[in-house]
Amino acid sequence: MSLLDRYRRPIEQGLRSVLRGETQLAEILRYHVGLSAEDVTPSKLGKLIRPGLVLFTAEELGGRIDAALPAAVGLELIHGFSLIHDDVQDRDETRRGRPAVWVRWGIAEAINAGDLMHAIGLRTALDAGAGAARTLAEATAEMIEGQSLDLAFEGRFVTVDEYVAMIDRKTGALFRCAFELGGRCAQVGAEVLGKLAEIGANIGRAFQLQDDLLGIWGDGDTIGKPIGSDVRRKKKSYPVVVAYATASESERERLERIYAAATIAEPDAKWVIALLDRLEVADRTCEAVREYSERASKAVGRVSLSDDGKRELLEMIEHLTRRET
Repeated sequence: MSLLDRYRRPIEQGLRSVLRGETQLAEILRYHVGLSAEDVTPSKLGKLIRPGLVLFTAEELGGRIDAALPAAVGLELIHGFSLIHDDVQDRDETRRGRPAVWVRWGIAEAINAGDLMHAIGLRTALDAGAGAARTLAEATAEMIEGQSLDLAFEGRFVTVDEYVAMIDRKTGALFRCAFELGGRCAQVGAEVLGKLAEIGANIGRAFQLQDDLLGIWGDGDTIGKPIGSDVRRKKKSYPVVVAYATASESERERLERIYAAATIAEPDAKWVIALLDRLEVADRTCEAVREYSERASKAVGRVSLSDDGKRELLEMIEHLTRRET
């Protein structure tokens, strides 16, 4: 992904600059983002998708990378804070192949670390201007609202429209923010900002639905999870939501009983996976991913990017919505 690779070095340098310090919390933050002393490979930093999109968009629209870097780094830190807290809430024990922060340092310190990363993220974005910081703060609030909705959905089944509205907040907010921050740093007008937000919104939907696919049908050797992993974790992801919407009354009742249990027994997990397969939910989810990917690609054509920039962005959209990890 040449688009993102091009910006890795300045983003890494920016993260190192703002996460300096000798305290345990500073070390926890470096550990979480992949910059602690024990990190010997760049893969621990992750893909840096969102900050890379900030810098790409700013540069393509006539802005300077150095001026946009604080916004990009701030966004990555906000994303990082959300992951620290998500792991606590979901009791996910690993993150990027190693113990999650809460597992290694405890829940209380993980909350502190997430709070501090949130504060540093907004403080960093201020160096890109008050408008950029406000944009990031608004997206952060929207993302947190989405996470709250996701938790609330654990207690009931929801409609497809409700689910999409939730991921528009939880996942889509920061993708929209990435493009909007790039546009603001390039000082584009409101009309262009709206077009950029449309790209981000549709990428966010496609990205999340692809994640939902992988959580059930992803190659276990590739993603490190067995087939049906999200079913066993009782996640009401898009495929399960679609299945509930199209299942018979008796099948819905059984789904409700299964997901109401404290844990899903293996026979019940296999029944759910078989139901999803019979209802061809994977194909429906793939079609939705394609639809949102195509919407994002069409929106790219409505923004004045260079020919190379459009090609790179379209390639990245294709990669994100076809990825296996």
